Amino acid sequence: MAGIETYPRGRMKILSIRSQDFEISRRVEEFQNVVATITKVDFVPDDRKSFTSETSIGVLQNMIVGYGRHSASTAIRTVSHAAETDDNVMFHVPLSGSSSIEQRGGEYTELKPGLVYADPGEVPGVIRFHGEPTEGFYVSIPRSHFSAAARGLNAMLRRSVPLTPQWRVFFNYARSLHAEMSDLALEEAEQCATHVQDLALMALGATREAAEIAAGRGVRAARLKAIKAHIERNLTAPNLTADGVASRHGISPRYLRSLFETEGTSFGDFVAARRLALAYRMLSDPCNATSSIASIALATGFGDLSWFNVRFRRAYGMTPKDVRALARLR
Repeated sequence: MAGIETYPRGRMKILSIRSQDFEISRRVEEFQNVVATITKVDFVPDDRKSFTSETSIGVLQNMIVGYGRHSASTAIRTVSHAAETDDNVMFHVPLSGSSSIEQRGGEYTELKPGLVYADPGEVPGVIRFHGEPTEGFYVSIPRSHFSAAARGLNAMLRRSVPLTPQWRVFFNYARSLHAEMSDLALEEAEQCATHVQDLALMALGATREAAEIAAGRGVRAARLKAIKAHIERNLTAPNLTADGVASRHGISPRYLRSLFETEGTSFGDFVAARRLALAYRMLSDPCNATSSIASIALATGFGDLSWFNVRFRRAYGMTPKDVRALARLR
């Protein structure tokens, strides 16, 4: 569709909507239709001829991050639009220019750089973009994530607050995620989204329990990183087992397995993947041209040659013999 750019299959989903990409004769109407469908707001430009707008939206399972740049215009979230939105809270962070927002049940609020505004998505309202241009960043997170910070969130809804150091950390991390999202794998982006959500809890003055949950995630991430480093150092050791690694790090085998399950894999599959990658490098290295495939399989920790061949072909779509042949042609 004209005016919308999406990234290729296999990469994170990014929507880029630019008014200037639409046919000039119907630019405003077509842009309005697309924006109303995707973002659930009606855009009304001050000047139809000079109107420009661009929005880049990164969509994750439990979070949306986006950037917008608009000429003078008004964005209206009608009652019907509000009824179609999820129960999310959108944090608006103005970057340049000036804008204002007024939502049902709240007061007219000026939005300027240095502030963050908490917008309950299910509430109708009007945003007015005054400057040429007005730029802003936003993060939308399910309200259910904030149950442990309900007091801080409720005090902020339909209001703006200064960008404290805590909010700046939240904003800077979320903006970096938005900038790099198209180059991240899904599981990597989702992991980053969890960090953004935890930073929002911190900025809202989450309860001690919520802070401990967020800290717990950090402990698990650090422990998994240490375990992976241990695996890399001992990758070719024949006695590299889940029980042995768990004992070495003072945790139970069950807990070790749960750490890898959070990344959608298992201890055995992770070790096999790292060993296969090492075998691939060795097969591609001319220095190992005289080493047999069986000896390379054994050197990289595989005791069963048939199993090695099956896993290698499944991982790379080629046999070890094919990889070696290609290396000789280079």
